[in-house]
Amino acid sequence: MADNIVVRFAPSPTGPLHIGGVRTALFNFLFARKNHGQFILRIEDTDHERSETKFEEEIKQSMKWLGLEWDSHIIRQSERLDLYQRFSRELLAKELAYEWEGAVKLKVPREPLHFFDLVHGRVDFDGQAIDDFVIMKSNQYPTYHFASVVDDHEQGVTHVIRGDDHLPNTPKHLMLYQALGWSAPKFAHLPLVLGQDGAPLSKRHGHVSLTDYREKGFLPDGLLNYLALLGWSPGGNQEFLTREQLIDHFSIKRINKTNATFDPEKLRWLNGEHLKRLNDAVYLREGMAYLGVYAKEAVNALSKESLEDVLLLFKSRIKIWGDLMWQASFFWKEKVDFDPEAVTAHLQKQPGTKDKLTTLKERWASLKTFHDEKEVEVLLREAAGHLRIEARDLIHPARVALTGRSVSPSLFAVARLLGKEKVFNRIESAIKLAS
Repeated sequence: MADNIVVRFAPSPTGPLHIGGVRTALFNFLFARKNHGQFILRIEDTDHERSETKFEEEIKQSMKWLGLEWDSHIIRQSERLDLYQRFSRELLAKELAYEWEGAVKLKVPREPLHFFDLVHGRVDFDGQAIDDFVIMKSNQYPTYHFASVVDDHEQGVTHVIRGDDHLPNTPKHLMLYQALGWSAPKFAHLPLVLGQDGAPLSKRHGHVSLTDYREKGFLPDGLLNYLALLGWSPGGNQEFLTREQLIDHFSIKRINKTNATFDPEKLRWLNGEHLKRLNDAVYLREGMAYLGVYAKEAVNALSKESLEDVLLLFKSRIKIWGDLMWQASFFWKEKVDFDPEAVTAHLQKQPGTKDKLTTLKERWASLKTFHDEKEVEVLLREAAGHLRIEARDLIHPARVALTGRSVSPSLFAVARLLGKEKVFNRIESAIKLAS
């Protein structure tokens, strides 16, 4: 494919960037990078009553965080009003448009219309079903249709890749290209992203704002990997793809015609795979940065070395950084938040739990420190033998005592990182709850 390809992502700064918009931006970005073309970011802010600078900044910061860097300076439609007015006057002079109540409307040809969509193939429209439409509002601002066409032409956009919800807009855009005497770009309309109930993705389906996902602790590469699979396939059964692999495999020919279903659990799983495959240095840097913003309690309670040890302990267990807030919080909280179900199952329903924990504490008391996990384990097994029970029957209540829950990383690693004083204080608290 030619190397003069130009594509654009053109969000409106009337709200935060959402997952559907990110998927559109991603497909444009991948297409540009695969074909050595340009990826443009354009701010469509002609809805001046609803457009806000804070949303534009959020969009730009989100794009940078995702690594979807654009290739030229950003244009804002609100700064190009003279351009739209000039082309509007040109259409009026050619009698292809007319004034109407202070606005300007395009004369619709009323002829059958078709175009070839790179995803859907031939698409036909009935020109008789489309009325004359406004291109310049009475406040001298362009409508979305007019500004979009003018900007795409002026910026040399060769391919318009956007959601299926824009498919009904395409005949109007083609009419504008024809009236202005310009060649139209190629169009590719992407399948929509729906919730699991089949309805358009919305807040009721969970966190749809990109900022929400960032705060929850998703990785940019995990998000992009999952979003790329919504309506596109690299072929085969491969699901884990790096950014470089996404670029290498991307092809519009592999975009599906049918709508995609957003699966939050699949996203979490895939993000977890990206977390696992980070090298330890990057994993620790990113994890510490996240905790520094969202878990200052952890940073204040533990040394950098201890916090890094905690992070590594959970590397294969978490799906997103936010999982640490629950799974690892017992390391930095002074008191354990006991899970009632774990207490019932392992401290209260099992007979003799007080004696088990008391015996374990007596055995562990012989250690000056818990630095050697093997020594900690050996003494627990000796305590189990003395009690004539299986080691697991002592590990389970001990785990609840130290962590407050029935599932955690290795008990002996947990004991090492907590240290002797905290371990004993927590065992005492558990004994009070035990049967």
